[in-house]
Amino acid sequence: MEKIRSFAELKAANESCSACLAAKFSGTEGKRAIVLCGGTGCLSSNSAAITEKFREIIREKNLEDKVTVNQVGCFGFCSQGPFVKIYPEDTLYRLVTIEDVAEIIDTDIVGGQVVERLLYVDPSTGKKVVKQDEINFYKKQRRIALHGCGVINPEDINEALGMGGFQGLRRALSMDPQEVIDEVLASGLRGRGGAGFPTGKKWAQVAAHKEEPVKYIVCNGDEGDPGAFMDRSCMEGDPHKILEGMIIAGVATDSTEGYIYVRAAYPLAVSRLSIAIQQAEELGILGDNILGSGKSFHMHINRGAGAFVCGEGSAMTASIEGNRGMPRTKPPRSVDKGLFEKPTCLNNVETFANVPDIIKKGAAWFRSVGTE
Repeated sequence: MEKIRSFAELKAANESCSACLAAKFSGTEGKRAIVLCGGTGCLSSNSAAITEKFREIIREKNLEDKVTVNQVGCFGFCSQGPFVKIYPEDTLYRLVTIEDVAEIIDTDIVGGQVVERLLYVDPSTGKKVVKQDEINFYKKQRRIALHGCGVINPEDINEALGMGGFQGLRRALSMDPQEVIDEVLASGLRGRGGAGFPTGKKWAQVAAHKEEPVKYIVCNGDEGDPGAFMDRSCMEGDPHKILEGMIIAGVATDSTEGYIYVRAAYPLAVSRLSIAIQQAEELGILGDNILGSGKSFHMHINRGAGAFVCGEGSAMTASIEGNRGMPRTKPPRSVDKGLFEKPTCLNNVETFANVPDIIKKGAAWFRSVGTE
């Protein structure tokens, strides 16, 4: 795709990519689609080799004109992976092994019959379930931060655009920075890292430093809590959404530099974030003069060495600076003197991932989700 230079061109790109994505899932182009979970959990259970086996057999049987193979982000039900989903029927196979690939192609792709032994079995009824949305684990889910996870290829920004990516940024760039902050405040979004501090209030405190020529946006992707992998799933499955949230924060606070601090133990997250940043820069969604708006934002990735304490804000900024990650006494707080002694807006991955939909759909929509 060529560089996007205006709001109108971004809108056209969203519409074009959305049509391509819809065609893939609906089979209107005459092709069926095989998607496989490419999250860390399934990859550790041989998902990458299973994906290659699908491609190999499809080539051998000359089926390239009838079916595509794609790897997406985490499906979320990791105990049942590796997952394979077939579109447009929306058939979901679980606990797939490399030995199952030939049978799926011969029975389902060629023969048009479901491989029943690979379907999920409801433990309460003993019945086999064909579609993902009919599994109890998924029935009550309403994905916002994880909207694209398990659906799009996280290494293809065109698929993110097809899911409505960067529409929130488009709106934010047409608003006054204070209007963006007011929208986030009205939404009631609080820090999802655990502290629950009002996100809009933090942004307002950073924005209030009008005299500072340099301010920073920092995303906490350290996730040092044992057994906690929700941020990893988001970074691996839809990194574009995190970038969009950070850019919007930059627009709201007049910050032009962003840092994502990720555990080095998350190499896949680092890789996919790096790809997403490169693709966004190539498209003109990140960098100088974004979409011809005159606004600029640049992104950097820092890898942490796994120190639990670096999940604390001041320890994290010290680590980014190349110093020992040690928490400092407050005040001053990060919103006044954070990274490189400059005002810094620091939120975690899930917080930033919620921002694009808030700006795109409005605070009232976000407040309608969940409990009061």
